Amino acid sequence: MDEESDMTMPLKIDARTEGEETAVLSLAGEVDVANAEQVRDAALKLMSGGIKHLVVDLNAMEYMDSTALGMLVGLQKRMKESGGEVAIAGPKPQIRRLFEITGLTQVFRIYDDAAAALKEVRG
Repeated sequence: MDEESDMTMPLKIDARTEGEETAVLSLAGEVDVANAEQVRDAALKLMSGGIKHLVVDLNAMEYMDSTALGMLVGLQKRMKESGGEVAIAGPKPQIRRLFEITGLTQVFRIYDDAAAALKEVRG
């Protein structure tokens, strides 16, 4: 039996600002009920620093559950209230499918990669 399948990938969060009002939050590994709050806290910290456009880069994301999706929807709602938005970048096919089957493609703009998302959100 493959030991890897029993191990969850630890979550890695990397945040970087791209100008005064834009930031990229790169997530790697898995986001679920156990650690979704860490992602929310990282995003809220960026927002409290004046970020209006947040690109959530899911390029290295292996798994996310409904808690993670709910957390992203909550961030989007909060960001819209302050005149901004959350954009999703680089989801792998299985993650993109989650957004499609839950109807969240109507809530988020989804881009192939962070560079494309940054170009769009900056205007």
